[in-house]
Amino acid sequence: MQKKVLAICLVIALLEGFAGLGIEIYAIRISATYIGASIAITGVILAMVLIAIAVGYWYGGRLSQSITSPRQALLKAGHVLSWSAVAHAIACMVQLPLLAAMTASTDSPIIAAIGVGLLFGVGLAFGSTAIPLITQFLSLKYKNLTDDNGKAGVDAGKNAGMMVAITTVGSVLGSTATPILLLPYIGLMSSLALFITSLAFSAWLCTRLGVQMQSDEPSSQSLPVINYMLALSAVVMTVAFISLNKTDTGLQTATGAWFINYAVADGQMAVTISDNPRHTTSSCWMPAIKKNCHWYGERAVESIEQTLPERLVFLGGAGMGTPSEVAYHHPDMALTVIDIDKDLPEIVEAHFLEAPIADNIEFVGDDARGYLNRHSDLRYDFMLIDAFQGRFVASNLYTLEALSQFQQTSSHIMANIIGRPAIEHGYTQTILKNWSEVFGDSAYIMTSHDGTDLQNILLCNFACVGGQPLAQVAFFDNTQPVHTDDLPRLERYYYRSIERL
Repeated sequence: MQKKVLAICLVIALLEGFAGLGIEIYAIRISATYIGASIAITGVILAMVLIAIAVGYWYGGRLSQSITSPRQALLKAGHVLSWSAVAHAIACMVQLPLLAAMTASTDSPIIAAIGVGLLFGVGLAFGSTAIPLITQFLSLKYKNLTDDNGKAGVDAGKNAGMMVAITTVGSVLGSTATPILLLPYIGLMSSLALFITSLAFSAWLCTRLGVQMQSDEPSSQSLPVINYMLALSAVVMTVAFISLNKTDTGLQTATGAWFINYAVADGQMAVTISDNPRHTTSSCWMPAIKKNCHWYGERAVESIEQTLPERLVFLGGAGMGTPSEVAYHHPDMALTVIDIDKDLPEIVEAHFLEAPIADNIEFVGDDARGYLNRHSDLRYDFMLIDAFQGRFVASNLYTLEALSQFQQTSSHIMANIIGRPAIEHGYTQTILKNWSEVFGDSAYIMTSHDGTDLQNILLCNFACVGGQPLAQVAFFDNTQPVHTDDLPRLERYYYRSIERL
């Protein structure tokens, strides 16, 4: 009997950890449509999560001090687990309106990330409160047991360590299985339903076990019913939210989500793809004529046709609009596309290109810099760096060390960035300074228009079509500090809005 009860308690702890962290991954993914998914934003949300868990453990310890019967401990644990399910269900319903309001009132994505973390932190705090209560149940239930040597058979420290360990295992499962297995295969909303149901089931399991416990002390007869009703209401609210919610959650992969939209470009039907649809479009494609329809893509294709390379490499796949245009119209060229999202080709073929990827494109699902580091013998005639985190560039590709490495890998290099051609815009100036530092007099630049507002900017290490020497443009500040692996200055800008850097 003791082993059976212990097994049930461990299942409850496992479900609580699994659902709690799984819901946080859900929150981070759906928040990305408003505030992006940079390391800074993810880190802030996870910091709020850890604070909430710590508060829950602390309060659960305080609450368990006044509990004197096993039945009371389990019913209390079931009660806070029920409230955890309800709080998470409410958070899911409130999250999108809250994000819309916060992003409309503040330019800082970090503030919005703090709001998301606090919103879901309430449910996590309730859930983690249950762990000390269940530990107290085990200590009270078996306090009179002795082993074969006559020593007390219950070790409170051992119980506490075991419960926290199993909860942590559940959290690990939730944080790894969610992006790798659940989101790509059953989708965002079905994953959410699974998490809330897991929490509600753990609350039911805990309450049911408490009801079966015999106790001489008086306890509330209504508490089990309240627990059941709260758990059921959480499931009902979640089902209602999923049924009524019309938010496009994108095509989920293990590393992110991609959003498909349709437009008209140059009189042709066009498809756009983005990982942050409220702020950027990663690529634009006209299937009928097999051409991309972005300014930077058109200029890149012109520069490729100017240099006539045989072997090309693209760092960052996006929608693969630019490499696909080159590949379809120049079948003699060999192209390699490196993107960290291994599931991108399947999405691109089915929803963006609406055709198979060209035979002369080799797709590599890997970190671009890491791959080129491990294959340092590879040489290319042309490289396009087009990798982003939302509207920010992938900063590890723009350090002095990275650009110097790329200089050895490819003879012609272009980079697409989003920035402001203005002296006071520190983020853009840092990238320009690094480009100038590595490529010197061969550094060229072209802007999409003459204004100083946020726009696509192309950098080249050769006299690309439409470019001008970087050293000659009036908006370049050559005194700007550089961005290196040791001191990654670009990353300090991720905490603020890109328009005001």
